[in-house]
Amino acid sequence: MNCQNCKTITEEGYSLCEACELRFAVTLLRLARDITPLHDSLDATLHPGGHSPVRIQTATPPTPIRLDVLDLIDMLDATARELWRCLDGIDALDWRKDKRNEDLKATLIACAGHPKLATFPDAGLYMHVINNLARKVDLALDPPEQRREIGTCELCETMLTAGAADQWVTCPVCGREQRAQTVKLRRLKTLCWDDSERGSAADISKAFAVSGLKVSRKTITTWEQRGKLPRHADGYAYCDVYRLLIGPDLTKSVR
Repeated sequence: MNCQNCKTITEEGYSLCEACELRFAVTLLRLARDITPLHDSLDATLHPGGHSPVRIQTATPPTPIRLDVLDLIDMLDATARELWRCLDGIDALDWRKDKRNEDLKATLIACAGHPKLATFPDAGLYMHVINNLARKVDLALDPPEQRREIGTCELCETMLTAGAADQWVTCPVCGREQRAQTVKLRRLKTLCWDDSERGSAADISKAFAVSGLKVSRKTITTWEQRGKLPRHADGYAYCDVYRLLIGPDLTKSVR
């Protein structure tokens, strides 16, 4: 008989191999640990810092409760209780026969330690569902840092991305480590030293902002209206905007 998760050969009567059974149990226990920070994350006016106990005050949102986290808790609760009914030999959809009064955390812990965790017929299916929920919980508690493209690798020309506070960046292809600011300035030089590079006011503003130069879309359009900046059929030239931005008459031109 093959394991329903990894397809390796397992003992007769087992739906999961020992390794997958252990991973399944550990995931259930990890979700049980995450219940408290998940409930803390319901308050949208606070960012509890994921698994960190430090709270950070954020801007007051239009709704005081994070509805996405509430839906996630509901899905996790329904799945955990359904899993327990399967393990206990009860129809998974017949909630009326489920006499458990324990909360979600206790139910997850009970499922992790159940002797039939690796033997009930749909173990592989529920392991897949629980793993998906665990990934969603991790994203809700510790959202990934917003990263943006900053320029290409000097060695292999691969586009590199970095967070706002990153000082160094490592190329995922060749492994070359480079200073993030150097990559940004090299990209800016490529754009501004080639007069064929064109873009909209918004595109140019974003590209300059990544490199540390601030110029708003409104400023660029104002320069055009005052005859300081030519507009081509495919947009503004990066080099023209750059010359105006670093020119000595910048203060006069934005008044």
